[in-house]
Amino acid sequence: MPRKLAALRDHSANFARNALICSTLLVGAVGTLSPTKADDLNWRQFEGTSIVWAYDIHPYADAVAAQLPEFEKLTGIKVTPELYPDDAYWNKLTIQLSTKSPSWDVVGTGIQPAWDLAPGQLLEPLDRYLNDPKLTASSYDYKDFFPALRNALTWKVKEGQIEPGGGQVWGIPHGFENIQLFYRKDILDKYGIKVPTTPPEMSASCEKLKASNPAITPLGVRGVRFWSSIHTAAISIAKSYGVHDFILKDGKLETGLDSPESIAFHKDYVDMIKKCAAPSFANDNWYQVVDGISSGRTAMAIDSNMFGFWNNVAGKPASGKIAFAPPLHAPNSKNFESNIWIWSLAMNAASQKKGAAWLFIQWATSKQVELNGAVAGKLVNSPRASTWSDKAWLEYAAKPEFNNFVDTFKSVQDRAALAFTPRVGFAEAMNAWAVAMQKMVNGADVKTTLTDLASGIRSSM
Repeated sequence: MPRKLAALRDHSANFARNALICSTLLVGAVGTLSPTKADDLNWRQFEGTSIVWAYDIHPYADAVAAQLPEFEKLTGIKVTPELYPDDAYWNKLTIQLSTKSPSWDVVGTGIQPAWDLAPGQLLEPLDRYLNDPKLTASSYDYKDFFPALRNALTWKVKEGQIEPGGGQVWGIPHGFENIQLFYRKDILDKYGIKVPTTPPEMSASCEKLKASNPAITPLGVRGVRFWSSIHTAAISIAKSYGVHDFILKDGKLETGLDSPESIAFHKDYVDMIKKCAAPSFANDNWYQVVDGISSGRTAMAIDSNMFGFWNNVAGKPASGKIAFAPPLHAPNSKNFESNIWIWSLAMNAASQKKGAAWLFIQWATSKQVELNGAVAGKLVNSPRASTWSDKAWLEYAAKPEFNNFVDTFKSVQDRAALAFTPRVGFAEAMNAWAVAMQKMVNGADVKTTLTDLASGIRSSM
């Protein structure tokens, strides 16, 4: 897991620094207040404790770090942040937790890594903390988090495997990403191209754009031989075709990647990639996608919506030029689908300071701290519904340079959900899917390739 996860999140240190340099920082526009005005929780019950919070270098982490003095003043708890570049962080996270080291108390994790950590009892279930009125303020309002995020972080561990649909809470949403189509409005307007809604429409738009200006790459998407390239555009669009990575058949888990729906999706998607993506598709990860859209070398992209926001801030070369739309969907579908990646705060099961760790998690994911991070231009995808109805955030995010960011977020979030089947060993099968996608783009027969892919997955289950 560590090396694979590092590949997914590689180079975010550079991106984070660039994002922060170019962000419009509004710290102070919203006052940093205690998470609860009603003094129903003793925030100083662990006064004098010191804890360590570990996280990837990321604007979402900076949103919390900027407010740490307020937490320490409120609680008397000293927090030491340990923020690492991607490759170092994911490797170190696995080592720290798998060796049951108590040196980290609170960790940042994505949803897929947590699937591998929970069965070994390396993460602390959080239900008893959430449900304890002595540890959780009545104003915390756990149900304020978007339901799709809460559901994705709740599961049972049964016989060493993840079983979704209820169970224990393994992390608290801190930030997240939903998948959208974002595009250079200036380029599409110049060449009279309508925003496409399906892969065939995208293919036609790409051919029109290439005929008008061959120097512009029509569409940026991830294509690396790793599940990150499936996680954004591919799985979101595939879901609208009725494709499932795994299905239950006769009480047993079975892959759905060789289904008729999957064949139909892959024919359209592969055709779209051939007509729309850069020649470098097989080596493109999110940083190439973002660079293309921000520089204007690429007209459209399907990826995490926050990238479009951060490149729209005042003073950036692309400021005000990037607009947003839902992901593409199947031609015969009325609805689009959008996958999510969830940044969460979790507790190390080996921590010896769990009470203080929980107060920190609670504070860092509280309504006020989430709102402050959003208005500072860092935590632009707050997981709390209340942020998205707050005047301060909406006035900032609805500035003209952000175009239709807020309205598109709200419409996409109504249908955003985890598109993958939760399971230990998730990465192996999805990596194989990414390899198969490259083969099909390079000319391999779609049906044959998907049959071989499904056969390989079945043999490893």
